[in-house]
Amino acid sequence: MDNRQSGKITKKEIRDILNKHYNVTHGGAILDRELIVMSPDKNKDAECYFFALQGTPPKGYGIYIPENRNLLLYDANGKRFKNYYLDEGITDL
Repeated sequence: MDNRQSGKITKKEIRDILNKHYNVTHGGAILDRELIVMSPDKNKDAECYFFALQGTPPKGYGIYIPENRNLLLYDANGKRFKNYYLDEGITDL
């Protein structure tokens, strides 16, 4: 079963979704880009996490809000293309 169907996802899956979306919409070779994860404070429970797919400019973005259990994914132009509701959240944060 796909993890997104079961209410959980990993950072690798987020990276793969952003990579695939960028390559489908903008063409080009599929590159193994790094997913950069930022949170306001590593010592506390974050109110949100921000993801950026490495590139200049970044090739995709994500915002995860644990309180709402929402993962929002945006393309390189800032247009939202996916919204996931995750019961179990991002398993490897």
